[in-house]
Amino acid sequence: MSLFYIAVSIICSLSVAQFLKIAETKKIGVFKILAVNYLTAFFISYASSSEKYDIVDSMAALDGWVYILAGVLGIIFIANLAVYSRSIDRIGMGISIAAMRMSLIFPIALSLWVFNESLVWIRYVGIVTAFIALLLMLPRFTKKKITGISDAWLPLLIFIMTGFADSGLKIYESVYSAEISEGLFLSGLFLVSFIFGMGVLIYRRDLKFSAIEIGYGVATGIVNLYSSIFLIYALQSMPGSVVFPIINVCLVILGTFVGIWFWNDQPTKKQWFGLLVAIISILLLVG
Repeated sequence: MSLFYIAVSIICSLSVAQFLKIAETKKIGVFKILAVNYLTAFFISYASSSEKYDIVDSMAALDGWVYILAGVLGIIFIANLAVYSRSIDRIGMGISIAAMRMSLIFPIALSLWVFNESLVWIRYVGIVTAFIALLLMLPRFTKKKITGISDAWLPLLIFIMTGFADSGLKIYESVYSAEISEGLFLSGLFLVSFIFGMGVLIYRRDLKFSAIEIGYGVATGIVNLYSSIFLIYALQSMPGSVVFPIINVCLVILGTFVGIWFWNDQPTKKQWFGLLVAIISILLLVG
């Protein structure tokens, strides 16, 4: 079942990216979509939680660090997607993807050195091969130059926030999953994301939502929720040091083909070679 969980998480993550890509193309308010997305994810995850009928007792028994973890991750989740969207627009796809995909070093290091996960040597080779594949598959850097200090920080912010987000889910799975179900934990996380998003929109005085923004937000929220849920399921049945490289490499592979089919992207020879290396890395990691 581990590979099934990984596959569903990958498909959902790719769907989130495509919804945001379409929104950017149609000039729809991305931050409004993100706010509705997290409200939708909150309602669904809470409704599916086994503790929803005794929520007061369940929450009273929790370690205080669970609240801190959910709160911090909630802010990171929505901020990271907003920064990623801006980075693609201001700096370019190549640098932005590099920052996001290379951040998998955070959860891998956490899995190996903090939670002492053990791997056979061939999977270490697979991890190294996955990094090589990701570097090879990065798109061409755009000619748009970084225009200021604030823009220059965007790739670093993506790198750090994506790494922290994935690491936070790993911490939940390893330390707190016995205390609180993934449904209730994620509902709290998504509620924080929604509140933070609405706070930003209130500050901007931009609270008028169109029907298309709500529609895209609901659709994004459904797949966003299940990308996180099935990632947690995968982490419960397979080492994180294996799960994260597989997911990142597969996202780039599928993203490449979706780009060809729907966005008329033209991969370079280097990227096609990267796809081959990625397939090899996946075989090593799951072998």
